[in-house]
Amino acid sequence: MSKTPTGLQDSIWAINGRSRLANSAPSTRSSSQPVARASSQPSRPPPSSAPPRNPVSITTSTTRLNPTQAFHRFEQACQRLRWKYIDLQTSYHRALNPEEFGFLIADAERNFKVDFHEFYAWIEQALVLLLMVFGISVSRGTLYKTGNHTYHENVLMELEMPDCPVHEALGKGEVNQALRKAKELRNRWKDVTEGKETPPLKMYDLTWLVGQILGGLEVGYGIAAGRMQEAIQRQWDDGDEHMVMAEVQGDDEWEWMVEPMDWEVA
Repeated sequence: MSKTPTGLQDSIWAINGRSRLANSAPSTRSSSQPVARASSQPSRPPPSSAPPRNPVSITTSTTRLNPTQAFHRFEQACQRLRWKYIDLQTSYHRALNPEEFGFLIADAERNFKVDFHEFYAWIEQALVLLLMVFGISVSRGTLYKTGNHTYHENVLMELEMPDCPVHEALGKGEVNQALRKAKELRNRWKDVTEGKETPPLKMYDLTWLVGQILGGLEVGYGIAAGRMQEAIQRQWDDGDEHMVMAEVQGDDEWEWMVEPMDWEVA
């Protein structure tokens, strides 16, 4: 994990990665011109075979966000992930070379696994906020399965729904496989401080795993940015310029990041 994942050099994970809504006030072109999508994959209507979504939203502070606010926080969560990814890289290096840093092998691996558990929590927070951009709230109930990890499972199940707007980016293929493996490791490693035995780190290709997830989030970011651009254009065309500028500028509040993450069910 010593290098930025391949293909992400010009992404939101790269140095100086910036919001795609910066300076996003529409030009003076005719409103009859279509807004370019950020992704070639449009959202599709749900197929008749798709299971119904749970209409009950999560009763946390996050559910009160409108799509613009959710996108703003999604950007902040991605910035936090970018910051934590650098930490995870150095942690992984220490875990694979513990003697070089004066750690016992067991202690080094244990600390890295705790770091990875925290990193996955931010991945999940970013996914929840991304879904909220499209008005999708993740159920805490037992719609898909029962057990202690229902909420974490439901986050991934929402992405795997064929009608999910970011299904192509995060709900299928290698990206989804990486998310599934990351959740499995999160569950396996969350009790590592209790001394439970787990396979050594060298058994996992964590560089590939994290790179796939960040790449999928980058594609999802583009789709969400396209959706927000369309919403901004519609408001602009309706003459609601003050609302447009207020929503685009957003706020720089970061306090939500240090509040207890009550959106997560252990």
